[in-house]
Amino acid sequence: MVQIRVEKAKIDQKQTSLLVIGVFEGEQDFSQSKELDPSVLTYIKEALENKDFRGTFGSSMVAYTLGKGPMKKIMLLGLGKRDKFTDEMARICAGKAAHRARDLGTKEFSILQFSNLDEGLVEAMTEGIALALYTFDKYKAQDKDAVRVEEVTILINSDSPRFSMIAERASHVADAVNFARDLGNLPPNDCPPAHLASVALSLAAEYGMKARVIDRYELENMNMGGIVAVGKGSNNPPKLIILEYNGATASDAKPYLLVGKAVTFDTGGISLKPGDKMDEMKFDKCGGCNVLAILRAVASLKLAVNVVGIVPSVENMPSSTAYRPGDIIRMYNGKTVEVLNTDAEGRMILADALAYGISTYSPKAVIDMATLTGAAIIALGANVAALVGNNKQLTDRVRRMAEKAGERVWDLPLYDEFHEQIKSSYADIKNVGGRSGGAITAAAFLSNFVAGTPWVHMDIAGTAWTQDGTYERSYNPKGATGFGIRTLLKLLGEEEKPSTSSSSSSQQGQQQQQQQQ
Repeated sequence: MVQIRVEKAKIDQKQTSLLVIGVFEGEQDFSQSKELDPSVLTYIKEALENKDFRGTFGSSMVAYTLGKGPMKKIMLLGLGKRDKFTDEMARICAGKAAHRARDLGTKEFSILQFSNLDEGLVEAMTEGIALALYTFDKYKAQDKDAVRVEEVTILINSDSPRFSMIAERASHVADAVNFARDLGNLPPNDCPPAHLASVALSLAAEYGMKARVIDRYELENMNMGGIVAVGKGSNNPPKLIILEYNGATASDAKPYLLVGKAVTFDTGGISLKPGDKMDEMKFDKCGGCNVLAILRAVASLKLAVNVVGIVPSVENMPSSTAYRPGDIIRMYNGKTVEVLNTDAEGRMILADALAYGISTYSPKAVIDMATLTGAAIIALGANVAALVGNNKQLTDRVRRMAEKAGERVWDLPLYDEFHEQIKSSYADIKNVGGRSGGAITAAAFLSNFVAGTPWVHMDIAGTAWTQDGTYERSYNPKGATGFGIRTLLKLLGEEEKPSTSSSSSSQQGQQQQQQQQ
């Protein structure tokens, strides 16, 4: 991973191969003009005056200093209109700068703060750089001559140590997102449920968490009918993966419960999907990959909260042992489900995991993440995740954190009529409710298994990987995106007491973790 640090330094004192300077559209004044060599400054001003470079959002121009200054090259980076500049735009622009630096064969570069300094700006720039430089090249022949960006310095006009802490924290978060991307991008032949279980066990050993993996026959004995039914069509048996992180200082603190769908490949089962783009169904595990990544980040940041992550993982295959349309399945909480479509498998495995997690851990709140429905993409497109929940306060918190993270979400209503759509003539409920309101009826199904606990469902089917209609963001390379991880880490980080500084909170979490080890 690239190393990103924050430093107070004048640009005429900073030795760097490339200096990135952000320029707002229509502005020609440089606050750093006294620190640039006059000939270099003249060249830049002429480019602006002649409109060779306009500062439009995402544009760039590189000037060579020819030894006149401590930097070898200067990149002007367009920031767009100043009055429209946001942290999300800073994240995208920082990512574009990282891409251009990589294309220039630069191992190290420095970048000036884009606008007025605050924590959000430093966080956004750090995330943009670290996320944009992600590559998934596990299966490609390695180019020995390829140059990777290894070090980036964000130059700021303050020597406050808190900005270094913000950058360090943002780097941990970006590491978690890239970890989830690595898992999400794995092909199904290399990532059956057993592989995700192995990853969870490794995380537990590395970060001092508790882990448990429940296998098929134990799942049967525990009456996890949904997980067993979906998984039994594959030669790769299902797993229920559990990770526990205990960082809260209070011994009786209730945990947050995170549940992530991990269908390592989804053919649709007997209700077979069309062949077109079926290869993308390796991304049906992204919700579960995100949950594993969030637990990794929570542990590495040593947050003073308790978090339980549960990942039901299956491979949904057609075979002589696969579950069928017309089957009636008894779930963990005793409710029966009539199966009308075996491609509505995600809600089946999530339902068992939700019911088990709530009855076992009595959480303060539950959030599930799942690539659950194509209907969510039809409703909101490929850039907005659907939120459905039973607790307005929790839903509002998730939405606020998503806005800060630059991850767009939108609430969908869970009216009583949607519960009517999933009533079955032969069982308690059925696993599909028809074409109308499909994203909401899927959530209505899940609501039968949360027992009144505050709960939010995030349908990330449109946002979990780059697909048709995905808005191009510099920090989201092709493939799995890790969408939602930064949002939920903000929410969990908010749990730390307002009167406690981030550093002391981290120390408390570390002490608690060490006691458990």
